[in-house]
Amino acid sequence: MISYIHVAESMSDLMAKAGMNTLLGMGTVFCVLILIMFLISSFKLLSVFENRSEKKDEKTSVDKAVEQIVAGEEAQDDTELIAVISAAIAAYEGSSSAGSGYVVRSIRRIR
Repeated sequence: MISYIHVAESMSDLMAKAGMNTLLGMGTVFCVLILIMFLISSFKLLSVFENRSEKKDEKTSVDKAVEQIVAGEEAQDDTELIAVISAAIAAYEGSSSAGSGYVVRSIRRIR
């Protein structure tokens, strides 16, 4: 039969070991939290560097997109828009035909 030897430790030794375990555990947690904090704060710096290079490319692409939109709006025919608005009003009012007394006389664009 195997017998285990039980060594009696004093209460102060047990409390010292418990205190050291607590400090070691808490210290490890706080060190990892500090590392995570520095890692997250470094993302802010990375985004600054990325935005610097993107701003140069973005300005030209935004200008081109605005020019295309303005050119598209000037060339657009309003008859399709009038037909769609008339159909939407007729559908909202529940009438089956667009010629039920509603006439779109003018359309103002809000900019």
